[in-house]
Amino acid sequence: MKYLPLLLLPVVFAACQSSGTTAGQSDNTAVNPAPDTATAVTYSGTLPCADCEGIVTELTLQRLPENHFTLKETYQGKNQTFPSEGTYTIVHGTPADPGATVIHLNPDKDRNLQRYYQQVNNNELLLLDADQKTIQSGHNYTLKKVL
Repeated sequence: MKYLPLLLLPVVFAACQSSGTTAGQSDNTAVNPAPDTATAVTYSGTLPCADCEGIVTELTLQRLPENHFTLKETYQGKNQTFPSEGTYTIVHGTPADPGATVIHLNPDKDRNLQRYYQQVNNNELLLLDADQKTIQSGHNYTLKKVL
């Protein structure tokens, strides 16, 4: 019986996906996690860096407590790591794609501390710019789910 809430989470998530939320609205539904009953999902990748070899990025999204995230960014060749944590919301719709699902990190903080990641599929997130638009570049801005 103690596992019943964990088994119901995927059902609740599926119901929220088809709830008809309009573009630009947010909710607190977790991003589609692994098909099991995991309460956290981690994405990792190396993002472009203007003055280093790349930023090794690890983003963990936790449903409990209260849609919490941890982000660790390590600047290659500089031996600098910047950890951060906070809350996230799920936003439905971007200026270019009303059907997009976007993870908004730090929605209640200063704009400089906020980040947007669009869910490409169940295994991939794409970093967006501050206006929730795709970054126009030949570089790779994706994070992949860690299995």
